[in-house]
Amino acid sequence: MSTATASRTVVKATPQDLPQVAETLGHAFFDDPVMSWCYPDADRRAQLLTQGFGLLLDAAHPHGGVDTVPDLVSGAIWVPPGTELDEQLPVHLGEVSGEYAERLFTLFELLDRHHPTHEPHQYLFVLGTRPGWQSRGLGSALMRPVLADCDRNGVPAYLEATTERNRDLYARHGFEVQQVIKIPDGPPVWCMWRNPGGTV
Repeated sequence: MSTATASRTVVKATPQDLPQVAETLGHAFFDDPVMSWCYPDADRRAQLLTQGFGLLLDAAHPHGGVDTVPDLVSGAIWVPPGTELDEQLPVHLGEVSGEYAERLFTLFELLDRHHPTHEPHQYLFVLGTRPGWQSRGLGSALMRPVLADCDRNGVPAYLEATTERNRDLYARHGFEVQQVIKIPDGPPVWCMWRNPGGTV
């Protein structure tokens, strides 16, 4: 299938879809500066990312927070308002990360410290598309249904952008930078908030 025919239809991932979506996200984030800082060994990064995203997908799926496209070349993990993922998830992610667990925990601690708690919101935990399928509107397609629901129901949304390109994409959908996290000896992370009624 050529990249020109990728479907922009958004579907809920089935349990059978999750391994391939995890692989998609692993490829999507292979060159991401934050993930490259977290897992500096390029030879192992793809495997570690795929395993980690697999755990995240398994944790989010029961809450209805995993969206994809029929081709499974793009995926998003949303954490709905009031949802608590498995409290053992960080432990399991640390086990997968092996010698890089300390870096992962440093990242999570920074994200948790800056995560807004003043208002219930949709949290876009992860959004990624396989490299060969990027810049074809799949990420925007995955965001639109949830953001439209946010607008209808008066619910804000939040995310962390890890590249300037993604930051600019999210800005086009109504997200605004609230603060910038600087990882020690690492890249910046842009914390972005979207009030309901933003651009979809």
